[in-house]
Amino acid sequence: MTLSHTFLTQTLRTPAFTAVAFLAACAPDSTVLDASHTLSIEAISNQPHLISGNNVLVEIASNAAADELQLSVDGQIYSALEIQKSEASSETRYRALIENLPLGASTISVTAGDSAADLRVVNYPITGPIFSGEQQSPYFCLSDLAPDGEGKKRRFAIGNGEYLDDRAVDSDCSLATRVDYVYHSTDTDAGFKPLSTLSSRPQDMAFTETNEGVDVPYIVRIETGTINRAIYQIAILHDPSSNTPSALSPSAQWNGRLIYSFGGGCEAGYFQGNSTGGVLREDMLGKGYAVASSTLNVNANGGCNDVLSAETAMMVKEHFIESYGAPRYTIGNGGSGGAMQQLLITGAYPGILDGLMPSMTFADAVSYFTDAQECASLLRNYVNDPAKGLSDETKALLGGWSMWSVCDQSLGDRPKRVGPDDCPAQIPESARYHPLTNPEGARCSIYDGMRNVFGEKNYVEIETQREFAKAPHDNVGVQYGLVALNEGEIDKELFLDLNEKIGGWDIDVNSRPQRTVADDDALRIAYETGRVTSGGAGLSMVPILDDRVYLDDIGNFHASVYSFVTRARLERDNGHAGNFVTRRHNREQNIFDDNLALMDQWLANIQSDTSSLATLDKIVRAKPADLQNDCIAPNGERIVDEPNFDMDNLFDNTAGACNALYPPHAGMRLVAGGPLSNDVLKCELKPIDYEDYSVTFSDEEKRRLQGIFPTGVCDWSQPGVHQQVNKTWLSFGPAPENRFQP
Repeated sequence: MTLSHTFLTQTLRTPAFTAVAFLAACAPDSTVLDASHTLSIEAISNQPHLISGNNVLVEIASNAAADELQLSVDGQIYSALEIQKSEASSETRYRALIENLPLGASTISVTAGDSAADLRVVNYPITGPIFSGEQQSPYFCLSDLAPDGEGKKRRFAIGNGEYLDDRAVDSDCSLATRVDYVYHSTDTDAGFKPLSTLSSRPQDMAFTETNEGVDVPYIVRIETGTINRAIYQIAILHDPSSNTPSALSPSAQWNGRLIYSFGGGCEAGYFQGNSTGGVLREDMLGKGYAVASSTLNVNANGGCNDVLSAETAMMVKEHFIESYGAPRYTIGNGGSGGAMQQLLITGAYPGILDGLMPSMTFADAVSYFTDAQECASLLRNYVNDPAKGLSDETKALLGGWSMWSVCDQSLGDRPKRVGPDDCPAQIPESARYHPLTNPEGARCSIYDGMRNVFGEKNYVEIETQREFAKAPHDNVGVQYGLVALNEGEIDKELFLDLNEKIGGWDIDVNSRPQRTVADDDALRIAYETGRVTSGGAGLSMVPILDDRVYLDDIGNFHASVYSFVTRARLERDNGHAGNFVTRRHNREQNIFDDNLALMDQWLANIQSDTSSLATLDKIVRAKPADLQNDCIAPNGERIVDEPNFDMDNLFDNTAGACNALYPPHAGMRLVAGGPLSNDVLKCELKPIDYEDYSVTFSDEEKRRLQGIFPTGVCDWSQPGVHQQVNKTWLSFGPAPENRFQP
């Protein structure tokens, strides 16, 4: 299988804080001037060459009256089309929902008198794919998922006490779309209840005040269906006694903003899933926000495949716009794997999300799994040997963790997280890869799940004719425990013995004595395509509010260092991290409501800035005065304090008021001397320089060191091999038959 990259759009050069602003920047619209009328037309539900589901919402700028406008598709006139003046602009602008588009390319034309303008669009099936490439196979629909741990059938809960009918209507796992209503009871402990009749209001129905200061009935419309082989849900405040909401007549109760919810985890895909990132969120809906998500936006369902997640979010958002109206802006939200998705999607596919609210932040999956896999597969095997007699304190020093259980239990309970046999429970056992009994089964590594991105090759060390996805992991030249040695925390013998014996793993993630060597193409691809986030691409175009709950004190792998890692990448690539705010607090505190209000204000400020400033400068200038890097003390006191990760004090990083309360801890690559950005997958090598060590090696020890690193040691002052700022809006092939090129 070959790798194909096709640019769909160029990197954004203008702010992307409303659907109109972003899409207008990319749309190949046409404007005609004559004595009669001025006309232009653009797609506002998505980029015009990425339309799906046969519909597109367009906006027309014209000095003509609405009844003078006539729309057609490939010459076929839409005689009964509703054309509505847009309230989103002071200009004379009109919106129209074009339905029943043919698959593939077509031309939408608008005329007024003797004037005409054209818009070329490309329409893809609602079942996908668009830019993610050939769809995953095998792929298990909801009805085909393996039972849960108690042997029960996995079902999709609507949110009103009922379950989705899992009888797929086609081979793409499509399910019947349904609309349900729930209401919030005045009994706050009761939460949402099903609305049994749409013609009357229950006596215990509550009202809610939106962030626009409007009191509205607390009734939520829930739409459930399938897009891109995923189950999606949209929840929005709507009173069913009024007209059904539409693109041209949005719900009067909606505040005009959309939150896209992303779920956590990071596992192989191959299945539809039975949960989304969560849409029945009182802390969002009660303020008037619409909330959308899908099963393939849960990282544990979607194969940790951010390209597929980006495509799905784009398609669901388009459907939202064409069904409910264009939002002022779209805010991403989610923790852990949900944070990964927000950062990766925005870095590589800017414009889908306008503001990010990650929590338990990881910058990406690939670089995180460098830490996780080296701990679980390599270090544990070495240090847990009873013959070594190492204390837990010494073991923890080798990774800079807060305690040894971070590696031994939190990470180490699944020692092959990037291995082909680390399959989610939803995948039937009979379908899983085994090198001997089922060599053609589903390989559950994140790289095999993204084989369209990473490409495949035959690995001769595995006795099979099948090709496996290329992997970018490498530890040649890495001096594990280097900083611990130089700080006097471990002795020379432990340092040398560890590096002699730590070894690496093969493509099936089986431990071996030799160090791991990355596939050269996979390294380039990881950086070029944005599977390792950089600060200089899409992430420089959005405000990011990082909610960092402190879990270092309980040995959880969601370590606070990863917020500093993300910040370091922005600082390196942009010269500062002014668009990234970190708020630290303990696990008993919840600051989501405050964060959402601040993000909303931040986006509103950006949207109102019509200056010619660069996008990143606008973002920094628009930051609300009350939004600063800070931490919340256990007693509730707010402390404003700039984040500082002291690379010279990896084992006592307590300088500063917030670090004293919530001290960050390192990881194995940082203790090996790596940069805070933690994104060097394969290091450039340099000759061993004994001036780099605070200890003096004997001649015998020098021979041992040379034997361990015959080609040299990592030169961390250099970027990684093939490291670069990623490209954006890439498409991956080969394309299936239903693909249409723009």
